[in-house]
Amino acid sequence: MSVLKKSGAAVKAGAALFAGSLGTKEASAAEIKKQPGETKIVTVVGDYWHNGVAQEYHLRSIFSPAETWRIIAVRGPEFFTPELIGDADLLITARYDGTDNMGYSQRGLVDSMEQGAPFWTDENVSAIIENVRDRGMGFMPIHCTLFCGVKKITDFMDIEPIMHREIQPIWAYNCNRDHPVSSGIPNFFVNLDEQFAAVIKSPDTVTLFSTQAMHDKRTAVGGWCLERGNGRIAALLPGHTQWPYRTREYQEIVWRAAHWAMKKEVVRYPKRESGY
Repeated sequence: MSVLKKSGAAVKAGAALFAGSLGTKEASAAEIKKQPGETKIVTVVGDYWHNGVAQEYHLRSIFSPAETWRIIAVRGPEFFTPELIGDADLLITARYDGTDNMGYSQRGLVDSMEQGAPFWTDENVSAIIENVRDRGMGFMPIHCTLFCGVKKITDFMDIEPIMHREIQPIWAYNCNRDHPVSSGIPNFFVNLDEQFAAVIKSPDTVTLFSTQAMHDKRTAVGGWCLERGNGRIAALLPGHTQWPYRTREYQEIVWRAAHWAMKKEVVRYPKRESGY
């Protein structure tokens, strides 16, 4: 693998790049259009059960060395449109099923809580599948995406989902030595997380690593990847708490998975502090 070398200043610049607001609820077509020379990534994370602030923060941090990667975060499902991902290189989702319990508001002070919108609508589901299968967009479904409640999506991910148990320490092991996303990554430990599990249905789908829950001793698939038409899917199950995203081995898996899903050269994570 090639090694990216960046100065501390460049890493900080990457963290700030494209971190601004797109303005009002009705972002213009020019604002969301992919610009020349950039890699456009759309993220849809956070719901009642999951800390979207931590998820967005850590994804931005992990990808910060890639200075031309623009991350557009969808902070309310009503902002998501098929047009938004029509030119995206990668879509990352960490979304459960159902409707947002609290809708988006531009007001700083509110005296009531308005119900939000659903994300997994028929229109959005069709747009995701078509952009991956037909156009070649990468797709990274993280953590609770497998319990989105939409069979078209779980079938697209090639799995039958299995619910998590208690939040507990997780041991990740058996990283696939033959796949660029996981090759060379050692076993690692996550302080606290939910251990979702899945039954992979097709022999061509590749398991990336396994997990074991430290309290109830359940073993499970931790991540997998597959090709769908012209596109690629890299699914990762850790990510309920902030702890997986703060674990350097998992940071590297996320970094590599994004490259693989977008059919980019899978390069060593630049922020890795030491070799393994």
